[in-house]
Amino acid sequence: MFCPIMVDISNKKVLIVGGGKIAYRKAKSFLKYQASVLVVSPQFIYRFYELKKKYRQQLTLIEDTYDPKYIDGSFLVVGATSSRKVNEQIALDSHRLNILCNIVDRKEESNFISPGVVDKDGLVISISTMGKFPYLTRKIKEDIEHRYSKFDKEYLDLLEKLREIVLLKYKEKSHELFDHCIDMNKYELKEFLMELKNENVYKGA
Repeated sequence: MFCPIMVDISNKKVLIVGGGKIAYRKAKSFLKYQASVLVVSPQFIYRFYELKKKYRQQLTLIEDTYDPKYIDGSFLVVGATSSRKVNEQIALDSHRLNILCNIVDRKEESNFISPGVVDKDGLVISISTMGKFPYLTRKIKEDIEHRYSKFDKEYLDLLEKLREIVLLKYKEKSHELFDHCIDMNKYELKEFLMELKNENVYKGA
């Protein structure tokens, strides 16, 4: 059974075997979170070379077929080749070394999966159907991105400041205050934050 957790992968080695679209999406995602990504494949789609220009230090591309030696020192492994046999071997090698692996064409050979993610610089929401219907994951992700579009970094920073003040001065009213402010726009939230700083305590409805 998969447990939803968040893991710090900064500066950790992630091996991706495969050079196609799925491998590219995986690499792009891991690079965003500052992993050190090694991608091994006999050939790569062109977008990999564009990605290399952006992440010169983080991304390594090796034109080669899969070899177990590439797994050494990996924190995570992704098998994303078009060969069932190769992906199966990647899973076997990873399990033997107790390294977490994701096999893109066979969930039962994986011991981690990559959910759909909404990441708004502080607000992170993960969505998964556990591989049963990925289209639904994409649909829910789009709906969440639209519904919570106002929660950008500036808005979340304001909420963080508000939370600090509320827990320090108005802890007994925290739920009431949080419920009240969460529907505000950015301007209203700034005004409300100023009121709290000036100890103009919100009395509620």
